[in-house]
Amino acid sequence: MKKESIGLYPDLVYLGGADQYEEEIFEIIEDIKLFEAFSHDEVRTLCQLMHCYAAPNDTTLLKEGNVEDHLILILTGSVEVTKNFSNEEVKLISHVGVGETLGEMSMIDGCPRFASCVTVLPTDFAVLTRETLNDILLQMPRLGNKLLLTLLQTMSVRLREVIIKSKVDSSNGLYVASI
Repeated sequence: MKKESIGLYPDLVYLGGADQYEEEIFEIIEDIKLFEAFSHDEVRTLCQLMHCYAAPNDTTLLKEGNVEDHLILILTGSVEVTKNFSNEEVKLISHVGVGETLGEMSMIDGCPRFASCVTVLPTDFAVLTRETLNDILLQMPRLGNKLLLTLLQTMSVRLREVIIKSKVDSSNGLYVASI
């Protein structure tokens, strides 16, 4: 999501490049799982490539089914992740807070959003686009590969958590996700 696309999300306030918020990011860096394996210089470089936004309470940050190519890193606030099921039941999947990411699956695979994400508190967040990730991979391959590996590990952990919460359907022996 670039500054120019802010019109698609009228409730968001563009705060500027994440490099303007480096000090605040370094203060909460121990909470940012995405940056755990990164040096301060690597985080500083990533901050120069991300943009920050502010969203009031009850703002949709990601909408299930939308095709978008960015991930969100929560800097302040809290977000609920919900999934719409075929029987029109909306189920709460998780609460996401400071230091957690949203949207990495769609950023990586280009498929529509799996779930919706709505703020439950005023929330500030940084955005990393697929285009920026591709630029990092081309121009700074070591950092890009490290970032990509970290994103894949994040997705793997989430998949394992879903499987652990799953149960075996005794009628066919298959796992049934209890999302």
